[in-house]
Amino acid sequence: MKKIILASSSQSRKKIFKNVGLNFFSISPKINEEKEKRKIKKNIKKIRAKEISKKLCQLKCKSVSNLFKNYLVVGCDTMIEHKKKNIDKAKNIQEAIKKILLLSGDSHFIYTSICVYKEQKKIWEHTEKTKVFIKSLTKKEAENYIKKCGKQILNSVGCYQAEKMGPQIFSKIEGDFYNVLGFPIIPFINFLSKRK
Repeated sequence: MKKIILASSSQSRKKIFKNVGLNFFSISPKINEEKEKRKIKKNIKKIRAKEISKKLCQLKCKSVSNLFKNYLVVGCDTMIEHKKKNIDKAKNIQEAIKKILLLSGDSHFIYTSICVYKEQKKIWEHTEKTKVFIKSLTKKEAENYIKKCGKQILNSVGCYQAEKMGPQIFSKIEGDFYNVLGFPIIPFINFLSKRK
């Protein structure tokens, strides 16, 4: 089995890796994600979610690859785009309710970028795009949903955690469901199989 480091603290991503039987351990990226995101947005006007996810993914991956030789280091970042605007994580429960209501009755795109570094060099990258449709929700329904999910919902950029209660408010998904979970695992497994 290959030596793999997942440069992420995401429980959802770790669970995906475990469920498909990968031999890995995880380390949190050595960057300030919000600070780096602000830098990216400042330097490039009207930057889209896809580009932000690619740049953050590389920064996360590189920050860990610098510390470990002879390992495949896997970086990942997920961004949401709604009506050509980037959607960030909610800072509190009230923001989460507003975000769900913003996405309610409409569709949005999830972009997840993956990259793999070996000895501080990028050897593979992939970006997955999935379209998610949210049911029309009243304010009361959105409040009840967020209340049932609890504060852990703030860890999800979309505020719905597809692996848990997310399906209760989805009306449709077009594309890779694993991407909605935070890591499009199939392209990554295909990449690994070609390296045997």
